[in-house]
Amino acid sequence: MSFSRFKFPFKFKFAGRYKKQSTSRFVDETNVSKEYLDVFRTNSYIDICHKVQSHIVSSSSSSSSCDHCIRQFDVLFEPEQETMANLDKTFGMHCLILDFLNAGLESWKICEKLLQSVHQANANHHRIKRVIKIAQSVPKSDQHVEIYKELALCSSFANPLSDFTPDKFSKMRDHLKLLLKRLTTSRTRIKRKRKLIICLKKGVGCALVTSYTVLAIALLVLAFHGMVGIVTSPGLISCLLGLTKKAQKAFKTGELKRVGVLLDVAAKGIYTLIKDFDTIGSLAGRLHNEIEFGRAVARNCVGNLKSDALEEVMREFRVHESRFMEQLEEMKDHIYLCLLNVNRSRRALVEEMVPCS
Repeated sequence: MSFSRFKFPFKFKFAGRYKKQSTSRFVDETNVSKEYLDVFRTNSYIDICHKVQSHIVSSSSSSSSCDHCIRQFDVLFEPEQETMANLDKTFGMHCLILDFLNAGLESWKICEKLLQSVHQANANHHRIKRVIKIAQSVPKSDQHVEIYKELALCSSFANPLSDFTPDKFSKMRDHLKLLLKRLTTSRTRIKRKRKLIICLKKGVGCALVTSYTVLAIALLVLAFHGMVGIVTSPGLISCLLGLTKKAQKAFKTGELKRVGVLLDVAAKGIYTLIKDFDTIGSLAGRLHNEIEFGRAVARNCVGNLKSDALEEVMREFRVHESRFMEQLEEMKDHIYLCLLNVNRSRRALVEEMVPCS
C-alpha cells in the first residue's frame, strides 16, 4: 500500500533507503513460490525452527541480554567447527573447500545478527501495539497525552535494520558469486584432467597389451636359442611388470574424482546461499522501509498535535500493524531456511568425505 493513498494533514518525511520498485517484483514471486512453500513444510525446516526458537527462549531465560542469547545459538552449527578441523587434518581439504566452509560460517553469523535485529524490531513494535490498544480502550478525552508519549518513544527508536544496507547484501552476493565461479572453474578443470587421464590410461593399456604380445613372441624366439632365452626372459618380464605398476600409479583418478565431487557439493551450497541472500536482502529492504514508515508516522504526529491527525494515524497504524507482522514472520522464515541450507550443505560435504559415516 503506497503512502499516496492516505491524505494526512501533514507531510511525511520518509527516510527509507530501499527503493520499493527494485524489490517488490522479486519478493512477490518468492511469496507465491511453490518451492518455498514445500520447503517450509519439511521436517528438517520445522526442526531447525524449533531448535533455534527453543535455544533463544532457554538462553534468554538465563541472560538479560538479547544480543547474548541470539549469538549463542552457534552451538546449532552442524557439523561443529572442531569436527571440520579434524576432518581437514585427517583427509586434507582443497583450498576452495575451506573457502566454502568459511563462507558458510560468515553466512551463519549474518543470519545471527539479522535475527537479533528482527527480535529488536519486534520488541520496539510493542510500543505501536500499545498505542493501538490505548486508542481502543481509553476514552478520547484521556488518551491524547499517553498516546503522544508512546509515539514520541516510537519515533526515538533507531531502526534495528539500519546496518543491513543494500550495499552490504550486494557485497556479500558478489563475494559468493566469485567463490561460485572459482568452484565451478576448478571443478571443470578437474573433470577435464580426469577424462584426459582416463583416455591416456586406455591408450597405455592398449600399448601394454601390444608390449605383452611382442614379449611373448620374443620369448618364443629366444626359447630357440637355449641359454640366451632362459637368462634374458626373467629380466624382460620384470622390466615390463615394473613399467605396468608405474603406469597404474601415475594414472590413478580416485583422488581427482573425490575432489571433484566435493567441489560440486560446495558449488551447489554456494548457489543456494546466493539465492537465499537475494531473498533475505529484498525482505530486509521491505522490513526496513516499513519500520521507517512507522517512525515517520509517529514523528510527524508528535509534531502536529491535532485530534484529526491522531485519528488518521491510528487508522494507518492498524494497517501498518498487519503489514509489519507479515513481513517480520516472512523474514524470520527465510533466515531459518538459510540456516538450514548452511547446515545441510556442510553435512553433505562430510558425507562425501566420509561415506561410511
